[in-house]
Amino acid sequence: MIIFYNKSTGKVAGLIEGRLHSPEDNSLWIGSKEENDRLVFTWRKRDDGNFEPDVDDLDQKAILIAIDKKPSIVYDFSIRSRKLVKE
Repeated sequence: MIIFYNKSTGKVAGLIEGRLHSPEDNSLWIGSKEENDRLVFTWRKRDDGNFEPDVDDLDQKAILIAIDKKPSIVYDFSIRSRKLVKE
């Protein structure tokens, strides 16, 4: 999952969905690189075969799982200190 956001406001500018990304996905950009930045979240396969976000913060993990299930809710969040926070 790749989330793009405005550097100055933290407002989410867009999302590339998915748990695994190709090199082509990693070269995509939403908006201007001068105005926007991105967070790339990797997912790992658990022993039971399911995937989960590869992050230590349990709150962030829950948010990422919710966004994975319903991508449109990403716009309910902004980025502060490189973390997703509810607006």
